[in-house]
Amino acid sequence: MCVATSNGGIDVPPVSKERVDPILENYLLALAGVDQCSANAPDNVRSRLAVNLERAERAYADAAADGLIEVSDDMEAELGDLEQGNGQSRRRLHGGAPITDLLLELEQGTDRANRIVRAAILRQERR
Repeated sequence: MCVATSNGGIDVPPVSKERVDPILENYLLALAGVDQCSANAPDNVRSRLAVNLERAERAYADAAADGLIEVSDDMEAELGDLEQGNGQSRRRLHGGAPITDLLLELEQGTDRANRIVRAAILRQERR
């Protein structure tokens, strides 16, 4: 939400870092998924990881730009769920789980991140 300032400018409140952090972590996990993917992995796995990375990057860019200024209680709960899912994926990745085993989990995290960002943007547009 933009607010007019006394000098005639427009002030945009900063996005809460805590709200954006799970979206950023989702992007970093998607990036790690691409990075950790073996050259011997099937083409469809590498392709899905690349698409997931693009979607995660877009969600983070939108969230960082202005997508999470106002969120509902339900969206806050979704952010908490995303954070928990990210933690599980991160532990499995660090534990050496094959990226092919993590692919669906990474895609689900990115789907959740995108739902949160879209809902926040729609909420802002309605105001």
